[in-house]
Amino acid sequence: MALALYDTWSRAIRPFAPIQPGHVGMYCCGPTVYDHAHIGNLRTYVFEDVLRRVLAFNGYTVQHVVNITDVGHLVSDADEGEDKMEKGSRRTGDSAWAIAERYTAAFMADWHALNLLEPSVWCRATDHIAEQITFIDTLQRKGYVYQTADGLYFDTSKQDDYGYLARLDHAGLQAGKRVAVGDKRHATDFALWKFSPPDCTRQMKWDSPWGRGFPGWQSSARPCRRNT
Repeated sequence: MALALYDTWSRAIRPFAPIQPGHVGMYCCGPTVYDHAHIGNLRTYVFEDVLRRVLAFNGYTVQHVVNITDVGHLVSDADEGEDKMEKGSRRTGDSAWAIAERYTAAFMADWHALNLLEPSVWCRATDHIAEQITFIDTLQRKGYVYQTADGLYFDTSKQDDYGYLARLDHAGLQAGKRVAVGDKRHATDFALWKFSPPDCTRQMKWDSPWGRGFPGWQSSARPCRRNT
C-alpha cells in the first residue's frame, strides 16, 4: 500500500510523492536556545522523528536537517523587543554566546534522552550569517524587500497566495487586533535584518550592506533549509 499523508495545502489526505524519486528532504525548525526546552517543545521533535522513521520504513532516503536558532528570534510577534538570546543573557548574567552553548547542550541531552535519530545536519544560524546576507540581497534585488528605520522587511503583498497554507484571515490581522505593525506596511510582513544603533549594547551583531545588525528569525532558518 502506498504511503499517504495529510496535505495541509489541500486539506486532504494524498498519496505521498517526493520531488526527487526515492529521496526526501526534511527540514525541521529546531529550538531557540535561550532556555531549557519544555515538554511541548519536545513533542514536536518526537513527531518529526516518527515521520522520519515512517519515511525510511517505506524505502525513502531521508536528508534530515534541524536548525539551531541562536540569534534573531525576538520576543514580540511584531518583530519588536529584544532578542531571546539577549534576554537570556540579561537573566543569567552570562554572555549571549555562552547562553547559546549552554542551552544547545541541554537540548542535545534532551534529544538523546528521547532516543531520537540524529539529523543528517545540525545547522546553527550564527554559522551562516554570510549566506543570510546574500539571500536578503537577492530578495531585495528582486523587489521583495523594503527598508524602515529599524530594519529590512519582506513584503508579503508581493505574493498573492501568501498565508494560504495557514488560511490566514488578512482582514482580521489589522494593527491593534493582534499585534502592532510599527513601520511595517502589512501585519504579515516580517523582519529579514534588524539594525543595531551605534550606542546599542547588543552582543550579537554583524556588518552588512545595510548597516550593522542581526538577522530576523525567518532569515536565520533559510540557510539551513537549503541543506535539504
